[in-house]
Amino acid sequence: MREREVAEVADVPEVVGDGAVPLREAVRFSGLTRTALYAAMSRGELPFVKIGKRRLIPRNALRQLLAGGLVGGAVVPAT
Repeated sequence: MREREVAEVADVPEVVGDGAVPLREAVRFSGLTRTALYAAMSRGELPFVKIGKRRLIPRNALRQLLAGGLVGGAVVPAT
């Protein structure tokens, strides 16, 4: 992620506050393909943490990405 993109994330500590997962776990959690997740990262829709060659995806960022695709129905807040 570019420095400019990091600055655009509204509240960085909140995004990474729930931890981050490797791409393999993000695929299992979201049901999206690796290609779809890489594309979302490339478009700036999915923030990530890069440590060396590894990309870790914040759990909250995955939840936000998935929530952005909700269609219809009532959203029940997590307890």
